[in-house]
Amino acid sequence: MSVTARGGYNMFFGDLVDESRGSFTVGGLIDREMNEMLSARVQLLGGKMQGTQVFPTSGLEYAYFDNVYTEFSIGGSYKPLNHIMGYFRQRTFQPYVHLNAGLVYYSSTEYWGEAGSGPQDEEWRSASEIAPMVSAGGGASFWINPMISANIEITGALPFSDRMDVHDVWYSGDDWQTEVNPVSTDPYDVYYNFMVGVTFVIQDSKLRNDPKYNRKSYIKTRQYYQSKSRRSPARRPSRKRFLFF
Repeated sequence: MSVTARGGYNMFFGDLVDESRGSFTVGGLIDREMNEMLSARVQLLGGKMQGTQVFPTSGLEYAYFDNVYTEFSIGGSYKPLNHIMGYFRQRTFQPYVHLNAGLVYYSSTEYWGEAGSGPQDEEWRSASEIAPMVSAGGGASFWINPMISANIEITGALPFSDRMDVHDVWYSGDDWQTEVNPVSTDPYDVYYNFMVGVTFVIQDSKLRNDPKYNRKSYIKTRQYYQSKSRRSPARRPSRKRFLFF
C-alpha cells in the first residue's frame, strides 16, 4: 500500500470559458496492489477553477466565473509493464492507466464582464451542487528508493452536471433580468488535472512472498544501500618488523 501527496494545474472546458481556464489542484491518493497488474485506488482532490467568456464581436470579456471544488473518487489502475515484462515492485519506470468514479462538490459564482449586460464585476448568478463524475487518465512512477517514488499523472474528468461554471442557460437581450426564454447550452463540463507528487510506501507488497519478486527486489535494494554506504577501505596500520620476529 502507498500514499501519494500531489499538486498541480487544472484546465476547465465549459460553455462559459474561452480563455483564462487554468487554476490549481491539490490532493492525495491511496493505492493498494490487488494482483501483479491491477491496483485499487482512492483519491481526494480539491482546488479552484476559473474561466472567462469573450464577446465574439468586440473581443471584450462578457462574463467570467470561479469556483472551489472537492472531488472524491474510487477506481483502479493497470500497469502494462508488469503484464508484458513480469511483476517487479522496484521497477525504475512504472507507467499505468487508471479509471475512476465518484462525486464532485462545487460552489461556483458567475460575474459580469465589461461587455456584459450587467454592471462589470457584479455577481450574475451562483450554483452549488454535489454531482456524480467519472475520470480516466494515465501516469508514471519513478523509483527513487525502496520507500519513495516520484509520480506524474494526467486525468480527464467528466462531471454529470453543466453548472460548474454556472452557465447552463443564457438569455437574449434583457431576458436575463426576468429569466424568460432561456436557451440551454451544451450539456456537461469537462476538466483536466496535470499533477506531480511524491509516493510513500507504507506497507510492503502483498506479493512479497513471490520468489521472483524477492530475488529481483533484493538485488536492487541491496545495490541501492551499498551505493549509499560504499566508502574507500581504511588503510591498515603498518606493523614494525624485527630481524627474528
